[in-house]
Amino acid sequence: MRIDIPRSSTPFFNEKQRLFTENQAELSAWIQRPFSKEAFLEQLKEKQGVYGSAQRYLLLEGLEELYEDVVRSEQVQSNLEKLSQANCFTVTTGHQLSLATGPLFFVYKILHVIKQCEELKESYPEYEFVPVYWMASEDHDFAEIQSVHLFQQALKWEHSNGGAVGRMDLDGLETVLEEFHRKFENHPESELHVLIDAMSGETYGSAFFKFINELFGHYGLIIMDGDLAMWKAAFSPIMKKELLEGFSSKAVEKTNIDLQEAGFPIQVEAKDTNLFYLNPEKRERIQRSVTGFQIGSKELDTEQLLMDLKNHPESFSPNVVLRPVYQEFLLPNLCYVGGPGEIMYWLQLKEVFQAASVLYPLIQARTSVLLLETKNWNEWQAMGFTTQDLWRNPQELKQEFLERAGSEAIDFSELDELTMQLSSKWQQLTHEIDSNQMGMVEAELSRIQKQFVQLKDRLEKIRKGKFDKQLKNIDAISAKCLPKGVLQERSSNLFSFCSDGQVYSRIEQIKMEMDPFLSDFQFILL
Repeated sequence: MRIDIPRSSTPFFNEKQRLFTENQAELSAWIQRPFSKEAFLEQLKEKQGVYGSAQRYLLLEGLEELYEDVVRSEQVQSNLEKLSQANCFTVTTGHQLSLATGPLFFVYKILHVIKQCEELKESYPEYEFVPVYWMASEDHDFAEIQSVHLFQQALKWEHSNGGAVGRMDLDGLETVLEEFHRKFENHPESELHVLIDAMSGETYGSAFFKFINELFGHYGLIIMDGDLAMWKAAFSPIMKKELLEGFSSKAVEKTNIDLQEAGFPIQVEAKDTNLFYLNPEKRERIQRSVTGFQIGSKELDTEQLLMDLKNHPESFSPNVVLRPVYQEFLLPNLCYVGGPGEIMYWLQLKEVFQAASVLYPLIQARTSVLLLETKNWNEWQAMGFTTQDLWRNPQELKQEFLERAGSEAIDFSELDELTMQLSSKWQQLTHEIDSNQMGMVEAELSRIQKQFVQLKDRLEKIRKGKFDKQLKNIDAISAKCLPKGVLQERSSNLFSFCSDGQVYSRIEQIKMEMDPFLSDFQFILL
């Protein structure tokens, strides 16, 4: 079951982010066309005019290399064959190489493009639509992806290597994988064990590729790793243009002025050269210098760097500004699906696409989902709460529940006043009889006051104890929805919702309930 909640009635999406889901017409100055199911057909016609058979051949040649040692499902093989056809197009999402999928939104991104392709095929049966996951294997922010939360426990991969994450070896990863196996040791038949074992290879890029293929291959998901020499060689004319002209920075700076005037945040600051240089253990910025270019401590003149680009294109890596252009250059892509913050920086890139003569795609914010077991939802409703209460402060909810249940906090004010009057009388009487005894009497009164405090606490505990189960449920359900105050999809891992050991059925359940064309926040009951 799915309950749809307007994004505007949640605290998770600001006004600018909601434009991507509710009114892309207001973004028309910075995008190709507003997103809609009908817009896919318009985008498709335009893509057909600029994406030819030579590019399809290049795409398939690279995919054959990537899938050479990977077990292909029938669905994957079928989609690889479809990509050779002029009537086949893709819908793409991308993300870093998270640890065992990382937070839930990673899974939602992929299920979004899978489900969207299925629905597009129903709407436009004369065309083929293939879901693609672009592995951002050249990112180097390992600290951002080295841990995962499983059953409220943080598992961390300790690794000292630097550089592109996809090129890292697997040293230390086995410790984390063994912990995954231990978490499911009571379910030896669980698909998780096969999935975790699939994460093997010489590099984390190859291991993650196999893992994602094992997880989503039966849906025909095509996985792309852009760190491929033949693809970079094909893209090298655009990288050469960047080195000679710095065209992307100029384009972004021009757009940034307009965006800032319209009140949009600037997500990405363009560099003078939006390329990195990949070494075995480093990813270093290529920066302009007086004599040419500087890479770390190394100085090269323009001719040397261009020769290096010609002979070793695999050493060059587009950064966040040029990577989308590289992706759309390679793919017959119609739409890119990203997170609410991630998709914002695409507004800065239309001029970059135009300067590179690459068609800008439709862009769409991914589906956002909250998962909760049906029994928890029934308990929540029985306490008088609604979907709007799922992200409220649990302490406020508990007090509200107790008041609604006719169990308001005990009013001790009258007793406190009487106690103060009594203490005052004792002190007055003692002072009249023997003022030297004031210390003894005040000590006794203090002891009695502490006993009164303990008595009040005991009575309050008894009052709340009548609803102990409900109060604990409020804490437990709130913690599931907002673990440590963070939205569930940005913190919890998919496998935490597979405690019975069944992974594929849980994924299918989420996919079946998800609507990739719906702008609302989607609350799915398990």
